[in-house]
Amino acid sequence: MNKEFKIGLFAIASIIALIFGVNYLKGINILNENRNFYAVYENIGGLQVGSTVLVNGYKVGMVSDINLLAQQRQNLLVTISIDKEFDIPVNTICKIINQDLMGSKGITLVLGDNNYLVNSGDTLIGNIEGSLQDEVNAQILPLKNKAEELIGSIDSVMMIVTAVLNKNTRENLRNSLSSLDKTFELMSQTMGKVDTMVDLNDERISKVIQNLESITTNLESSNGKIKNILTNFSSLSDSLAKADIGTALQNLSDLTTKINNGEGSIGLLLKDDKIYVNFEKSTRELASLLEDIKKHPSRYVNFSIIGGGKPYVGPKIK
Repeated sequence: MNKEFKIGLFAIASIIALIFGVNYLKGINILNENRNFYAVYENIGGLQVGSTVLVNGYKVGMVSDINLLAQQRQNLLVTISIDKEFDIPVNTICKIINQDLMGSKGITLVLGDNNYLVNSGDTLIGNIEGSLQDEVNAQILPLKNKAEELIGSIDSVMMIVTAVLNKNTRENLRNSLSSLDKTFELMSQTMGKVDTMVDLNDERISKVIQNLESITTNLESSNGKIKNILTNFSSLSDSLAKADIGTALQNLSDLTTKINNGEGSIGLLLKDDKIYVNFEKSTRELASLLEDIKKHPSRYVNFSIIGGGKPYVGPKIK
Protein backbone atom coordinates (compact mmCIF):
# COMPACT_ATOMS: atom_id res chain seq x y z
CA MET A 1 0.00 0.00 0.00
CA ASN A 2 1.23 3.41 -0.86
CA LYS A 3 0.86 6.37 1.44
CA GLU A 4 -2.02 8.00 -0.45
CA PHE A 5 -4.14 4.85 -0.30
CA LYS A 6 -3.67 4.59 3.45
CA ILE A 7 -4.66 8.21 3.92
CA GLY A 8 -7.82 7.70 1.81
CA LEU A 9 -8.73 4.52 3.65
CA PHE A 10 -8.25 6.27 6.97
CA ALA A 11 -10.42 9.18 5.84
CA ILE A 12 -13.22 6.85 4.74
CA ALA A 13 -13.09 4.98 8.04
CA SER A 14 -13.14 8.29 9.93
CA ILE A 15 -16.19 9.43 7.97
CA ILE A 16 -17.98 6.14 8.62
CA ALA A 17 -17.08 6.32 12.31
CA LEU A 18 -18.29 9.94 12.43
CA ILE A 19 -21.62 8.96 10.87
CA PHE A 20 -22.02 6.10 13.30
CA GLY A 21 -21.06 8.35 16.21
CA VAL A 22 -23.44 11.14 15.27
CA ASN A 23 -26.34 8.73 14.76
CA TYR A 24 -25.46 6.99 18.00
CA LEU A 25 -25.55 10.29 19.85
CA LYS A 26 -28.93 10.98 18.22
CA GLY A 27 -30.17 7.56 19.35
CA ILE A 28 -30.28 6.09 15.85
CA ASN A 29 -28.82 2.68 15.29
CA ILE A 30 -28.22 2.49 11.54
CA LEU A 31 -27.51 -1.22 11.79
CA ASN A 32 -31.13 -1.91 12.68
CA GLU A 33 -33.88 -1.68 10.09
CA ASN A 34 -36.14 1.17 11.20
CA ARG A 35 -39.64 2.03 10.01
CA ASN A 36 -40.32 5.63 9.12
CA PHE A 37 -43.68 7.34 9.54
CA TYR A 38 -44.81 10.90 8.94
CA ALA A 39 -47.11 13.42 10.61
CA VAL A 40 -48.15 16.93 9.55
CA TYR A 41 -48.44 19.81 12.06
CA GLU A 42 -49.20 23.51 11.84
CA ASN A 43 -47.03 24.15 14.89
CA ILE A 44 -44.64 21.73 16.53
CA GLY A 45 -44.12 23.89 19.66
CA GLY A 46 -40.33 23.51 19.77
CA LEU A 47 -40.04 19.83 18.78
CA GLN A 48 -36.51 19.01 17.61
CA VAL A 49 -34.77 16.29 15.66
CA GLY A 50 -33.72 13.57 18.08
CA SER A 51 -36.75 13.95 20.36
CA THR A 52 -37.94 10.63 21.71
CA VAL A 53 -41.01 8.75 20.49
CA LEU A 54 -42.91 6.94 23.26
CA VAL A 55 -45.65 4.36 23.51
CA ASN A 56 -47.20 4.20 26.99
CA GLY A 57 -44.06 5.89 28.33
CA TYR A 58 -41.67 3.40 26.64
CA LYS A 59 -39.18 4.67 24.07
CA VAL A 60 -39.74 3.06 20.67
CA GLY A 61 -37.97 5.54 18.39
CA MET A 62 -37.05 9.13 17.76
CA VAL A 63 -37.76 12.13 15.54
CA SER A 64 -35.44 11.75 12.57
CA ASP A 65 -36.32 14.80 10.47
CA ILE A 66 -38.43 17.97 10.36
CA ASN A 67 -39.15 19.79 7.09
CA LEU A 68 -41.39 22.52 5.77
CA LEU A 69 -43.86 21.28 3.18
CA ALA A 70 -43.16 22.71 -0.25
CA GLN A 71 -46.85 23.11 -1.15
CA GLN A 72 -47.93 24.48 2.24
CA ARG A 73 -45.22 26.59 3.85
CA GLN A 74 -47.21 27.01 7.06
CA ASN A 75 -47.25 23.25 7.77
CA LEU A 76 -44.40 21.08 9.00
CA LEU A 77 -43.67 17.49 8.07
CA VAL A 78 -42.21 15.47 10.97
CA THR A 79 -40.53 12.15 10.27
CA ILE A 80 -40.32 9.62 13.11
CA SER A 81 -38.19 6.51 13.06
CA ILE A 82 -39.51 3.44 14.91
CA ASP A 83 -36.96 0.77 15.80
CA LYS A 84 -39.29 -1.54 17.74
CA GLU A 85 -41.55 -4.13 16.21
CA PHE A 86 -45.22 -3.65 17.18
CA ASP A 87 -48.52 -3.16 15.38
CA ILE A 88 -49.65 0.39 14.70
CA PRO A 89 -53.39 0.78 13.78
CA VAL A 90 -54.31 3.31 11.09
CA ASN A 91 -56.20 5.52 13.59
CA THR A 92 -53.13 5.94 15.82
CA ILE A 93 -52.48 9.56 16.87
CA CYS A 94 -48.96 10.97 16.74
CA LYS A 95 -49.19 13.49 19.60
CA ILE A 96 -46.56 16.08 20.56
CA ILE A 97 -46.32 16.24 24.36
CA ASN A 98 -44.45 18.12 27.10
CA GLN A 99 -41.83 15.87 28.65
CA ASP A 100 -40.89 18.12 31.59
CA LEU A 101 -41.57 21.51 33.17
CA MET A 102 -38.76 23.06 31.12
CA GLY A 103 -40.79 22.63 27.95
CA SER A 104 -38.88 19.76 26.35
CA LYS A 105 -41.00 18.19 23.63
CA GLY A 106 -41.46 14.61 22.60
CA ILE A 107 -43.94 12.45 20.72
CA THR A 108 -46.23 9.80 22.13
CA LEU A 109 -48.15 7.35 19.97
CA VAL A 110 -51.75 6.97 21.12
CA LEU A 111 -52.53 3.58 19.58
CA GLY A 112 -55.95 3.25 18.02
CA ASP A 113 -58.35 0.30 17.98
CA ASN A 114 -58.70 -0.22 14.23
CA ASN A 115 -57.98 -3.65 12.79
CA TYR A 116 -56.10 -2.20 9.80
CA LEU A 117 -52.41 -1.47 10.36
CA VAL A 118 -50.16 1.20 8.83
CA ASN A 119 -47.14 0.38 6.73
CA SER A 120 -43.74 2.02 6.82
CA GLY A 121 -43.90 5.38 5.06
CA ASP A 122 -47.59 6.08 5.90
CA THR A 123 -48.76 9.35 7.46
CA LEU A 124 -50.22 9.27 10.97
CA ILE A 125 -52.76 11.64 12.51
CA GLY A 126 -50.97 14.61 14.06
CA ASN A 127 -51.97 16.28 17.29
CA ILE A 128 -50.29 18.53 19.87
CA GLU A 129 -50.76 18.74 23.62
CA GLY A 130 -51.26 22.14 25.16
CA SER A 131 -48.24 23.63 26.86
CA LEU A 132 -48.06 24.22 30.59
CA GLN A 133 -48.60 27.91 29.98
CA ASP A 134 -51.67 27.17 27.89
CA GLU A 135 -53.06 24.96 30.65
CA VAL A 136 -52.37 27.64 33.26
CA ASN A 137 -53.96 30.30 31.06
CA ALA A 138 -56.99 28.08 30.51
CA GLN A 139 -57.41 27.73 34.28
CA ILE A 140 -56.59 31.34 35.18
CA LEU A 141 -58.63 33.05 32.45
CA PRO A 142 -62.07 32.19 33.98
CA LEU A 143 -60.82 33.34 37.39
CA LYS A 144 -59.53 36.54 35.83
CA ASN A 145 -62.88 37.23 34.16
CA LYS A 146 -64.78 36.53 37.38
CA ALA A 147 -62.40 38.76 39.36
CA GLU A 148 -62.94 41.61 36.90
CA GLU A 149 -66.72 41.18 37.15
CA LEU A 150 -66.49 41.06 40.96
CA ILE A 151 -64.38 44.22 41.06
CA GLY A 152 -66.91 45.97 38.81
CA SER A 153 -69.77 44.85 41.04
CA ILE A 154 -67.94 46.00 44.18
CA ASP A 155 -67.27 49.36 42.56
CA SER A 156 -70.98 49.75 41.71
CA VAL A 157 -71.99 48.75 45.25
CA MET A 158 -69.56 51.22 46.78
CA MET A 159 -70.91 54.01 44.58
CA ILE A 160 -74.46 53.16 45.66
CA VAL A 161 -73.45 52.96 49.33
CA THR A 162 -71.64 56.29 49.07
CA ALA A 163 -74.68 57.88 47.44
CA VAL A 164 -77.12 56.44 49.96
CA LEU A 165 -75.13 56.83 53.16
CA ASN A 166 -75.01 60.62 53.29
CA LYS A 167 -74.63 62.56 56.52
CA ASN A 168 -78.30 62.33 57.52
CA THR A 169 -78.48 58.65 56.66
CA ARG A 170 -75.38 57.88 58.69
CA GLU A 171 -76.85 59.76 61.65
CA ASN A 172 -80.13 57.83 61.33
CA LEU A 173 -78.22 54.58 61.07
CA ARG A 174 -76.26 55.45 64.20
CA ASN A 175 -79.50 56.19 66.06
CA SER A 176 -81.01 52.95 64.80
CA LEU A 177 -78.04 50.96 66.03
CA SER A 178 -78.29 52.68 69.41
CA SER A 179 -82.00 51.83 69.60
CA LEU A 180 -81.18 48.27 68.61
CA ASP A 181 -78.68 48.03 71.46
CA LYS A 182 -81.34 49.26 73.90
CA THR A 183 -83.79 46.73 72.49
CA PHE A 184 -81.32 43.90 73.03
CA GLU A 185 -80.73 45.14 76.56
CA LEU A 186 -84.48 45.16 77.28
CA MET A 187 -84.77 41.68 75.80
CA SER A 188 -81.97 40.50 78.06
CA GLN A 189 -83.72 41.98 81.11
CA THR A 190 -86.99 40.38 80.03
CA MET A 191 -85.37 37.00 79.63
CA GLY A 192 -83.90 37.40 83.12
CA LYS A 193 -87.37 38.10 84.51
CA VAL A 194 -88.77 35.11 82.64
CA ASP A 195 -86.05 32.89 84.10
CA THR A 196 -86.89 34.20 87.58
CA MET A 197 -90.60 33.51 87.06
CA VAL A 198 -89.82 30.02 85.84
CA ASP A 199 -87.64 29.36 88.88
CA LEU A 200 -90.34 30.63 91.26
CA ASN A 201 -93.11 28.65 89.56
CA ASP A 202 -91.12 25.55 88.86
CA GLU A 203 -93.38 23.37 91.00
CA ARG A 204 -96.55 24.72 89.33
CA ILE A 205 -95.12 24.23 85.87
CA SER A 206 -94.22 20.66 86.81
CA LYS A 207 -97.81 20.06 87.97
CA VAL A 208 -99.18 21.56 84.76
CA ILE A 209 -96.94 19.26 82.73
CA GLN A 210 -98.05 16.29 84.84
CA ASN A 211 -101.69 17.23 84.25
CA LEU A 212 -101.07 17.48 80.53
CA GLU A 213 -99.42 14.06 80.58
CA SER A 214 -102.43 12.71 82.52
CA ILE A 215 -104.81 14.24 79.96
CA THR A 216 -102.89 12.74 77.06
CA THR A 217 -102.82 9.37 78.86
CA ASN A 218 -106.60 9.52 79.34
CA LEU A 219 -107.08 10.47 75.72
CA GLU A 220 -104.88 7.57 74.68
CA SER A 221 -106.80 5.15 76.89
CA SER A 222 -110.11 6.52 75.54
CA ASN A 223 -108.97 6.27 71.98
CA GLY A 224 -111.32 3.37 71.27
CA LYS A 225 -114.33 5.23 72.68
CA ILE A 226 -113.47 8.35 70.68
CA LYS A 227 -113.25 6.22 67.55
CA ASN A 228 -116.70 4.75 68.32
CA ILE A 229 -118.16 8.24 68.82
CA LEU A 230 -116.68 9.42 65.56
CA THR A 231 -118.00 6.28 63.87
CA ASN A 232 -121.49 6.99 65.24
CA PHE A 233 -121.31 10.60 64.04
CA SER A 234 -120.19 9.35 60.66
CA SER A 235 -123.09 6.89 60.53
CA LEU A 236 -125.48 9.66 61.56
CA SER A 237 -124.15 11.99 58.88
CA ASP A 238 -124.42 9.18 56.31
CA SER A 239 -128.03 8.55 57.39
CA LEU A 240 -128.83 12.24 57.10
CA ALA A 241 -127.19 12.37 53.72
CA LYS A 242 -129.18 9.36 52.51
CA ALA A 243 -132.48 10.64 53.97
CA ASP A 244 -134.99 12.26 51.63
CA ILE A 245 -134.81 15.66 53.32
CA GLY A 246 -136.33 17.40 50.33
CA THR A 247 -139.53 15.37 50.54
CA ALA A 248 -139.76 15.94 54.31
CA LEU A 249 -139.32 19.69 53.87
CA GLN A 250 -141.96 19.70 51.11
CA ASN A 251 -144.42 17.84 53.37
CA LEU A 252 -143.72 20.29 56.19
CA SER A 253 -144.29 23.19 53.79
CA ASP A 254 -147.61 21.67 52.64
CA LEU A 255 -148.67 21.16 56.26
CA THR A 256 -147.91 24.77 57.23
CA THR A 257 -149.76 25.94 54.11
CA LYS A 258 -152.86 23.96 55.11
CA ILE A 259 -152.68 25.29 58.66
CA ASN A 260 -152.41 28.87 57.35
CA ASN A 261 -155.38 28.23 55.05
CA GLY A 262 -157.50 26.95 57.98
CA GLU A 263 -157.62 23.36 56.76
CA GLY A 264 -157.76 20.48 59.26
CA SER A 265 -158.29 20.55 63.02
CA ILE A 266 -155.21 22.60 63.81
CA GLY A 267 -156.01 25.06 61.02
CA LEU A 268 -159.58 25.51 62.24
CA LEU A 269 -158.36 25.88 65.80
CA LEU A 270 -155.98 28.65 64.76
CA LYS A 271 -158.27 30.39 62.24
CA ASP A 272 -161.84 29.96 63.61
CA ASP A 273 -162.54 32.23 66.64
CA LYS A 274 -165.75 30.36 67.58
CA ILE A 275 -163.89 27.14 68.15
CA TYR A 276 -161.37 28.97 70.30
CA VAL A 277 -164.18 30.62 72.34
CA ASN A 278 -166.01 27.29 72.80
CA PHE A 279 -162.77 25.58 73.75
CA GLU A 280 -162.07 28.31 76.30
CA LYS A 281 -165.62 28.07 77.71
CA SER A 282 -165.38 24.30 77.99
CA THR A 283 -162.10 24.53 79.84
CA ARG A 284 -163.62 27.05 82.31
CA GLU A 285 -166.62 24.79 82.96
CA LEU A 286 -164.32 21.80 83.35
CA ALA A 287 -162.23 23.77 85.84
CA SER A 288 -165.41 24.74 87.80
CA LEU A 289 -166.54 21.13 87.83
CA LEU A 290 -163.23 19.90 89.18
CA GLU A 291 -163.25 22.62 91.82
CA ASP A 292 -166.78 21.63 92.93
CA ILE A 293 -165.74 17.95 93.06
CA LYS A 294 -162.90 18.86 95.36
CA LYS A 295 -165.19 20.90 97.67
CA HIS A 296 -168.21 18.58 97.65
CA PRO A 297 -167.14 15.07 96.72
CA SER A 298 -170.27 13.58 98.30
CA ARG A 299 -172.35 15.13 95.58
CA TYR A 300 -170.73 12.91 92.97
CA VAL A 301 -169.44 9.85 94.89
CA ASN A 302 -171.78 8.18 97.48
CA PHE A 303 -170.89 4.74 98.81
CA SER A 304 -170.79 2.97 102.15
CA ILE A 305 -168.92 -0.06 103.32
CA ILE A 306 -172.02 -1.34 105.22
CA GLY A 307 -174.43 -0.41 102.50
CA GLY A 308 -176.32 2.36 104.27
CA GLY A 309 -175.30 5.20 102.06
CA LYS A 310 -177.80 7.96 101.25
CA PRO A 311 -178.20 9.62 97.91
CA TYR A 312 -177.06 13.15 97.51
CA VAL A 313 -179.72 15.78 98.09
CA GLY A 314 -179.06 19.12 96.62
CA PRO A 315 -179.83 22.38 98.42
CA LYS A 316 -183.37 23.62 98.33
CA ILE A 317 -183.97 26.50 96.13
CA LYS A 318 -185.95 29.17 97.85
